[in-house]
Amino acid sequence: MTQLTSPTGSVEFGAGLPTLLINDQLRILDQDERVLEGLKQGRIQPLLELAEQGKRIGIDTVDILVDHPDLDEVALLPRIAAEVLGELDCFISLDSRNPAALRAALQAIQPCKALINSVNADPELLTKVLPLAAEFGAAVVGIPIGPTHGVPHTVDGRLAEARAILQAARAYGIPDDDVVIDAICLASAVEADSMRVTLETLAALVNEVGVTTILGIGNAGHGMPTPRYIDLAYLLAAVPWGLHAALVDPSTPGLIEASLAIDFLSNRDPDGKRYIRSYRQKKKERQAAAQNRP
Repeated sequence: MTQLTSPTGSVEFGAGLPTLLINDQLRILDQDERVLEGLKQGRIQPLLELAEQGKRIGIDTVDILVDHPDLDEVALLPRIAAEVLGELDCFISLDSRNPAALRAALQAIQPCKALINSVNADPELLTKVLPLAAEFGAAVVGIPIGPTHGVPHTVDGRLAEARAILQAARAYGIPDDDVVIDAICLASAVEADSMRVTLETLAALVNEVGVTTILGIGNAGHGMPTPRYIDLAYLLAAVPWGLHAALVDPSTPGLIEASLAIDFLSNRDPDGKRYIRSYRQKKKERQAAAQNRP
């Protein structure tokens, strides 16, 4: 089980717990030029609005990526993380491999516990990022890509690189619960049969290695028409195999309802309490909206 914290609470994800959805839209490379131009001038409100859009539908964890050659990541990452945390009370994922930017952001949001996204099995990168995770008590995403197997196309290759990351983390005193392993979601349009390998990797990571898992679901439909439907199908397929957290686009049609449904069907929502609570809340909102119509 892995935990993140905010000023008013915490969220836990892992075996047997509801799937954690992480808003992946606070990534400057995915946004139009106007957002970039605003950030160059220090305007972060458009990114805060993207976080708020996710929060409004129930996604209260955000992944922040502002690595761009025209931006000062060391200045922007801590500012955006602190604003998202303070204004929206969201849980934070810091999508950076820049040690200076990570240190500044982790200091800015203390004492809250964040997720660092990410490291791979490259020893040089591990020695730069893992000490920060240990110092600030952060959790860290490990992508099982490394010098031995490159991007592994087999379950065994991914497990080997994952174990190398875990071993390195233990050497810094980071508990296994704070290492979240990415099973690697590749674009099926260019990697035929890649989903099968990823699903089998998820099962092995849970049953053999015993770690919390994550996927960047947005890769699944890349290169295909209406990719968000493919992303959603991938998410629903992956949860029963052991997926614990997923980076998602909050605008995906039916995302929240489908995620609640698969958690119920996978016994991560015993008796469907979260599913029913969400249904009742939405019904109440619809009734209130109808009463307020002229």
